[in-house]
Amino acid sequence: MKNNIVKDALILFAITVCAGLLLGLTYTVTKEPIAMQQIKIRDAALNSVIKDADFEQIEEDLSEQPVITEIYEASRNDEVVGYAFKLVTKEGYGGDIELIVGINADSTISGIDIIKHSETPGLGANADNDKFKDQFVEKPTKQLTVVKDGADTDTEIDALSGATISSRAVTNAVNAASDYFNSNFSKGAQ
Repeated sequence: MKNNIVKDALILFAITVCAGLLLGLTYTVTKEPIAMQQIKIRDAALNSVIKDADFEQIEEDLSEQPVITEIYEASRNDEVVGYAFKLVTKEGYGGDIELIVGINADSTISGIDIIKHSETPGLGANADNDKFKDQFVEKPTKQLTVVKDGADTDTEIDALSGATISSRAVTNAVNAASDYFNSNFSKGAQ
């Protein structure tokens, strides 16, 4: 009986070692392709929020920023045309929403692009539709608010039907980018 326990323990140990080695190998093989894919997605999002620009990441201490994770300076012909902010908000209904917000040098929002989300299909996931995202284009870098009955002013965003939480999460992230821009990059703060 004692030999069976030792034998079973050794078999289990061998299986565990093999599984661990295979898991480690899988991680090593897939780590770089996953990182490259994430860079491609980020670069596509940057180019969609500020068109035809060259981007350079700005090294800033963002430890005090709850949602801003990266900032990029956008330039054309050696002239700064705007800034792009990568943000991760935890306010989404389904979890984190990762997005890029572009702001022109003239203090208007040039666009937003949602990189990753876990929002409800058909409801909060519609935040990634152009109809919703286009509402932010050319808005001033002022505090935007979410309304349910149609946006009437340049500081209002029309909420997605049945997805007010997702609408607010995206809008609050855009507001965080606007606040940072106004405090650090705007020539005439709003």
